[in-house]
Amino acid sequence: MRSDLGAGIMLSSPKGNRLRYALQIHFAASNNVAEYESLMRGLWLAKELGIWRILYYGDSDLVVQQTSGEWDTRDVNMSSYCFLVQQLLGNFDGCELLHVPRAHNEAADALAMISSSR
Repeated sequence: MRSDLGAGIMLSSPKGNRLRYALQIHFAASNNVAEYESLMRGLWLAKELGIWRILYYGDSDLVVQQTSGEWDTRDVNMSSYCFLVQQLLGNFDGCELLHVPRAHNEAADALAMISSSR
């Protein structure tokens, strides 16, 4: 568990417009908790902006597989996060969750590094 975690969120439109958001996590958390926090904040932002369809790229295979229903959640904390994400996903007409290697998620990773160093 670390207490200096950050998360990066980047919302991109089909036209190429981008909104970047850096999130600081002010409690002891695992990397997967940080990924869930990032996903929830990103979905909340998208909802507030009136976005109806989501294509999510995340570098935590665990979070992607759990929220898409491919993997079970055995940890109570992860189950709670997964449930909250499922509730947020109900606000959208369509949502696809995809795993990408961390090396291909540079923009969000850079935002996470910025927010964790502040």
